[in-house]
Amino acid sequence: MDELFKGIADPLRREVLELLRKAPLNINQINDHFGHISRQAVSKHLQLLEDTGWIRIYQAGRERYGYLSKSAFYAFKDWVDAYLQWGAHSIDNDHGVFLDDTAYKKGMPLTQPVMLQALLSKDKTFDGVFYTAVKTTGIFCKPSCSANPRPDNVIFYDNKDDALKNGYRACKRCKP
Repeated sequence: MDELFKGIADPLRREVLELLRKAPLNINQINDHFGHISRQAVSKHLQLLEDTGWIRIYQAGRERYGYLSKSAFYAFKDWVDAYLQWGAHSIDNDHGVFLDDTAYKKGMPLTQPVMLQALLSKDKTFDGVFYTAVKTTGIFCKPSCSANPRPDNVIFYDNKDDALKNGYRACKRCKP
């Protein structure tokens, strides 16, 4: 996977992929598209794309043609799909953390990682299941609250009463 990322790390190489997405091109056609850089630089980028598996170069007479390699795209798609499927239920909450559907089933005991992921992803399905209290502010909230506390400052409680007993007050934003 590292090789695939290396191949698309440079914007020029991504532009080459975009060109080849439309149709296979000979090397001269690719070079002509990048008039602002040398042919040697374009050749190095093409070589790296070939070495990392994104494209294939084939010889047809005196011409060399570049075309996209499906296997690289499918490998990349499989890698991305694992993340997209992991958080498919929380597409509206784009906070960078997905909650694995298999990690928590309703009624199961909550674990620290599940509660932390629910807090970071602002998952509304956990509202009322547990509450988050922030040590530095003395406030407790729903997991979906728009507040963004540092995870190391958060304590989790099963119910409001426990948070109140420990000296936390209800959040005025989410009104738990």
